[in-house]
Amino acid sequence: MELIVRTQHGHLSPATRTRIDEKLAVLQRYLSPIRTITVDVSQKDKHHRVQLTLSGDNGILLRAEERAQELMLAIDEAVSSLRRQIERYKGKHWRNKQRHDDSPSMAEVADVVSNATTIVRTKSFNIKPMADEEALEQMELLGHSFFVYRDHDLQVRVLYRRADGRYGVIVTA
Repeated sequence: MELIVRTQHGHLSPATRTRIDEKLAVLQRYLSPIRTITVDVSQKDKHHRVQLTLSGDNGILLRAEERAQELMLAIDEAVSSLRRQIERYKGKHWRNKQRHDDSPSMAEVADVVSNATTIVRTKSFNIKPMADEEALEQMELLGHSFFVYRDHDLQVRVLYRRADGRYGVIVTA
């Protein structure tokens, strides 16, 4: 498992980095293999914000974000949230369904500031072919309002939540 720790303000001490690594290693008991876990740490006023993004070899992508006055408390809460998401994912997919083709392909998603024309962040991640229902479950697990994926015909699709609460799919031509 590769651990990537990014901080917005300052650096983490080696002791803190070791404690974070130990707490995240627990997740390997629940899901294996885990390719990477990215830890984004920031602090605003007296609150620490921790965002954990887990990427597994089987195409799973989970994210948890927590805020607390103490850094390790925020990490504990985020790890607990990821553990619950892993258990929910395994319950829906590994115990109840046969897995589909796991051949991953690359996709890039850019987060764009709504009132500016500059790209401020680019994300790259592996995706696997999946049905619309599975993409909807992944989107809900991530807590996002959209999800980019490939269908079983390897066509790129974007699933999104509409303003009325229902869902839509954008299909490439």
